[in-house]
Amino acid sequence: MDPKDYIKKQRFYLYVVAALIIGFLGGAIFAVYRLPQVNEPSTASRQQEAAEAIASMEKAVQQKPDDGHAWVELGHAYFDTGQAPKAIQAYTKALELLPGDLNVMTDLGVMYHQDNQHQKAIDLFDQVLKSNPKHEQARFNKGVVLLTGLNDRKGALAEWKTLVQHHPMAAAPSGKMVGDLIDQLEKEEGK
Repeated sequence: MDPKDYIKKQRFYLYVVAALIIGFLGGAIFAVYRLPQVNEPSTASRQQEAAEAIASMEKAVQQKPDDGHAWVELGHAYFDTGQAPKAIQAYTKALELLPGDLNVMTDLGVMYHQDNQHQKAIDLFDQVLKSNPKHEQARFNKGVVLLTGLNDRKGALAEWKTLVQHHPMAAAPSGKMVGDLIDQLEKEEGK
């Protein structure tokens, strides 16, 4: 047998083994991505869980109407499920029982914005910032409302620049750095 034939056969077998391995891995990866995720709850089951949690919280505030923290939790549940008018009611009641809670005031401001009551949102954020000029969420959300609710780009930029002075690593909920948002807005202004 010629040594050149041996090398050709050896290379042939390596190619066959490599092709089998690649085919196996490709099939395994395809199967994993094609199989339904058993542990992942469906949208319907998540909605059902949220509805049950809200019903439980509504019952809690009926049983203890003077529990400000229960009203906050109910407001958060409405917030998380996009029910702005109900969240506004729950947060308003919470603030009657827990006056001056800056975080609840900020969440209420966000809900006013979602309910297209932009000036009420700004007024609330201003109250929070008067008490604590470094309140990160209030400052960020005021910029959001100025930009998206009132179309005041310069006002939004000013708020976010102040935010970055106090909190250089401030980030949007998406994870994007506020400094990057400022740069993007300034570039758009320059066009």
